[in-house]
Amino acid sequence: MTYQSTTIAKTLPDINRQMFLPAIQREFVWDEEQIIRLFDSVMRDYPIGSFLYWNVRGKFAERQVKYKFIEDYITEGNYPSQFHDLHHRNQKVHDEFENLPEKLTLVLDGQQRLTSFYIGIKGSFTDRGHGKRRKNPESWTRKQLYLNLLSNPQVENDDALQMKYDFEFKHEPSVDDGEYWYRVGNVLNMDEDDKYDFVDDVIEKLEYADIDESTITEKYIKQNIDALWDAVHKRPVINFYETEKQDSDRILNVFIRANEGGTQLGKDEVLLSMATAEWSQNDPSIDARQEITNLVDELNGYREISGFGFDISFILKNLLCVSEQPMEYKIEHFMDGDILAEMKNTWTDDNFKESLFRTLELIESYGFDGHSVTSNVCLMPIIYFVHKNPRISLTWDSQAGKHLRKQLFYWLCATLLKSVYSSGTYSKVEAIRGVIQDAPENEFPMMQLSQKLYSYSESLAFPEEEVRDQIRTLRSTNKRVLVFLSLLYYPAPANEHQQFEIDHIFPRSELKRANLVNEYDFNLERAERFETLRDNARNLQLVSRNENRKKSDMPFEEWIESRSDEYFERHLIPRDPELYSIERFDDFVEARGELIVQKIRTMSEDIESMLGEELEVLEGTSQ
Repeated sequence: MTYQSTTIAKTLPDINRQMFLPAIQREFVWDEEQIIRLFDSVMRDYPIGSFLYWNVRGKFAERQVKYKFIEDYITEGNYPSQFHDLHHRNQKVHDEFENLPEKLTLVLDGQQRLTSFYIGIKGSFTDRGHGKRRKNPESWTRKQLYLNLLSNPQVENDDALQMKYDFEFKHEPSVDDGEYWYRVGNVLNMDEDDKYDFVDDVIEKLEYADIDESTITEKYIKQNIDALWDAVHKRPVINFYETEKQDSDRILNVFIRANEGGTQLGKDEVLLSMATAEWSQNDPSIDARQEITNLVDELNGYREISGFGFDISFILKNLLCVSEQPMEYKIEHFMDGDILAEMKNTWTDDNFKESLFRTLELIESYGFDGHSVTSNVCLMPIIYFVHKNPRISLTWDSQAGKHLRKQLFYWLCATLLKSVYSSGTYSKVEAIRGVIQDAPENEFPMMQLSQKLYSYSESLAFPEEEVRDQIRTLRSTNKRVLVFLSLLYYPAPANEHQQFEIDHIFPRSELKRANLVNEYDFNLERAERFETLRDNARNLQLVSRNENRKKSDMPFEEWIESRSDEYFERHLIPRDPELYSIERFDDFVEARGELIVQKIRTMSEDIESMLGEELEVLEGTSQ
């Protein structure tokens, strides 16, 4: 390997012309803060680490799967179609449409830093406002990197970043007292002799804008622009090693070792790199990186509000699971290619992708999303089961489908609420997979799964103290409260034809602290206690959308008068009418809590035998 140095200004023109990324590289993962800190480091002449380049030529270069660096970056994979010039993922290089030189440079180590320079100097950074809708273009802000030339570069900030130079990503900033935001990319075309004429122009613009003269320090402007120009044009910031070896296996090993520093490569990223290298070697040639990242985007775009946040790891772990491979993988397990070959076979079978989407549809039909399903690992056994039984019915309209929906619903709720996968995650998934694998066709082996979990000191049943702990701690804002309430109303939420919403039995508006003090003459301590109890699971119920609209903020004491016996039974409403007034709300909560404990305890004790009986009936009707 040879060692050389060059400047940022000399490196940037080569990017996406003769310098690209190999397919084994990861996605760009840095955020605004990391980019800004990189620029502050080079301005202060701090070392930023070395780079590693792989020079390839001729036919060997043509055979390599290559990607472009991102210039205009957007932080999410699902965004409005109007943003056609923005990219969340690297775009693939198509040799047949590119006028590429004979020699190419592929970056093995340094992608995050080079992309950050590229975005900060030549491109842009676009992100979505918190809580804003993805499909609305107004939710997004496209920003470029700016340096405040009026900031004092001799003073280090006392915040967590401890930066000396005032960099920010901004959208069309204005001039203000103490602020003159200079677009960092403009320095690329600035000659050294023009720097001080530029300083005079800045001062003239500030004076014209009536900026307070006390906030204008010519020395700061000169120091800032000098430091920026030197960092980009003068100092050899890019220190790199080069290798000319035309050996893909050796380069893969070099890549893994080189990336042990910096932003750490996760095992899933290493595996993706290996899959990309391996899958492209034999027919059918598959670009694993492009296809898997595309599937991640498809899953996350399935429903805008689903909130699952699937990633590459989710796809790879399910590929391992469905391919009957070890779940807790180690890098050396994949060096011989056998496991990757099995994963490739699974990938080329349409049943794999269909299983992912069918499971997602099932979860959504239960009324759940990524906010209530707090662990994506909980989906893996269901995905495996659906993949193993591709012709299975998952509709409530068939006897078999109804039975399976109820089983899978209870299984999902129980494993979520009991945090079954919080320890020994993938050894449990492997064990569960083995039980499902051995089960008869189209049968979800609930009884056998329960026995297997028992060997891990886990259970699908809910002991009394566990239920009491759930109802004490679960509130309307808790992600698991919908799962808990759905289990409480079992099996109704398992029916895809019924949709439910969470409703406060005693209306929230009635139980606001100010209302309790002003309208009911509560003292402050009691009002605060009632307001705290207001959002507790014991004051929550699942109702249809129509029923929720009718009830609205109607006082419970008035609403309950028109309710039937079925309503009392379904919602576990205490029968004592003395508890229906606001003044007795705390007693109502305690009484309903006891009914909830009794319901879940009885259900969890009976569920396995009940499902077993249903299976016998089902088998009898099919003979």
